[in-house]
Amino acid sequence: MPILKPISGHGSVAGIRRYLEKKNRAIGRDVLNLPLDGEWVCEDRGQSAIFVDWDVEMDATREAYGTNSGWRGLKARTFKHFVISPDPEDRIDLPALRELAQAWVGAYFPDHEVAIVYHEDNEGRIPHAHVVVNNVNLKTGYRMQTEHPEDLNRALQDMARERGLKGLSNVMPERSQKSAGLKTARTRQSIYFGRAEKEIMRSGNYSWVGDIRARVALAKNTSRSEADFMEALRRLGIDVADNSSKARRDDWIFSLADDPTKKVSGERLGFTFGKQMLRSRFERQSAYHPERKTEGEIRRRAVNAVELNDLQDLSRLSAVLETCAKFDIRYLEDFDARAATIARRDQLGSEGFRRLTEARVYVAENNLMTHRSRSESAPASTRRHGNQHQPAPRTQEAEQRRNRERSDR
Repeated sequence: MPILKPISGHGSVAGIRRYLEKKNRAIGRDVLNLPLDGEWVCEDRGQSAIFVDWDVEMDATREAYGTNSGWRGLKARTFKHFVISPDPEDRIDLPALRELAQAWVGAYFPDHEVAIVYHEDNEGRIPHAHVVVNNVNLKTGYRMQTEHPEDLNRALQDMARERGLKGLSNVMPERSQKSAGLKTARTRQSIYFGRAEKEIMRSGNYSWVGDIRARVALAKNTSRSEADFMEALRRLGIDVADNSSKARRDDWIFSLADDPTKKVSGERLGFTFGKQMLRSRFERQSAYHPERKTEGEIRRRAVNAVELNDLQDLSRLSAVLETCAKFDIRYLEDFDARAATIARRDQLGSEGFRRLTEARVYVAENNLMTHRSRSESAPASTRRHGNQHQPAPRTQEAEQRRNRERSDR
């Protein structure tokens, strides 16, 4: 069955439209209430184009209805972006996906301005739908209300079953009775993939667990304190809560702010994502942190990827930052130094070298790091020590002792 991924947008719709339609990647577009009230206008690649700037129309509508302003100090949710990802085994085609997506929109957002953009840019070239819903109800003039987002997903699953689509499990397995009494960590793996997540990854489908892990990884590697970490998670659309007092270990529960039913404990993401390890990290002054400018660029790019639902770039950014943390890379020169070390060890075919090379290309292409200035020293692991050409202190002391013994004679 399809997986529904909701994301809240803030500000203009122009950014999400640029992302969805760049490089002629759309294989189809549908619009509702744009410009004809209550009617769908559809377009397929290679056919006559839809002559409507749906981003401009949506922005103008919110301005006219006064729904751009924030509430109680919070930024206004100007639109919702839903992604409908079918199960690859269903082998759904564009007409079938279009019928399902339009039926679902018609059930929940018939009085909103809606644009649907269809892509097939995944590994299996399986069509999926990006649904952008403006925040104004054109009949009532009120803002969009989605008090129970789980109902939207439940309805989509019901519609899918009615159309003969197969089921797909994307639920974390329950704790077993055997593990209830254990107090040690469930895994010592820094990144842990459960069976259900592995199956989803093999199918090339969206994994909300992987999505949460990528965001938490970005937050922890760009934060210098627990307070910074919590703020970074908030900006990346992740809510945090303590787990139950009856749980086997004290941990944090991370959930998608737009879909609170999608939640997972830190240690289920990996040992380094648990509450105890994260707090220990923030207390250590030696823990890896990018340079301040790099840190800011990474955060801005991550937040933008979340708002645009560019999960591919979000995941890649997270992986690159994990590589930089592993090799203690803060400047572009550090990539070359680490690569030289790997070359001296005759490990150019290793996984580490591959990750290092890919991270170097990504960082340079997106201007995420700078070169080290002359006033800044290299990390201790790579710079030449100042006394390298001088005798070590213990050698000096031994020589002085021998000289004193000779003089005493």
